[in-house]
Amino acid sequence: MFVRERLAVNDGVAAAGFQELELVRAAAAAAPAATALIRVAARLPADWVYAWWLDEDEGRIRLRIRPPSGAAPDVVRVWLAQVLTDPALKVWRMSDPAAFPGQ
Repeated sequence: MFVRERLAVNDGVAAAGFQELELVRAAAAAAPAATALIRVAARLPADWVYAWWLDEDEGRIRLRIRPPSGAAPDVVRVWLAQVLTDPALKVWRMSDPAAFPGQ
C-alpha cells in the first residue's frame, strides 16, 4: 500500500528552496515507516516548511523540506544526518529521492 500525504505544502506551491530527501529502511524487522516519520518530523525546526510521502510496504519516506531563506545549502542534509544518529532510527538511511516509486 502506498500512502501519499501532504503537510504544510500544497501542490500549487513552487518547489523553489525545497530539498528532497529519501529515507530507506535497512531492516524489514524495524518499526513501521510511519513511526520513523513521526520521530523525524518531531525534530524539524519550527520554521522549516515540509511535506512527506510514505511508502510503508517498501519502507521508504520521502521528505520535501524548505529551511528559512539564507540557510546554508547543506543544512537539511546535515540536520537529517544528525537526526539519524538517534538509536530508534539507526536502521534508516538517506537514499536518492529520484528512486522513490509512485512519483
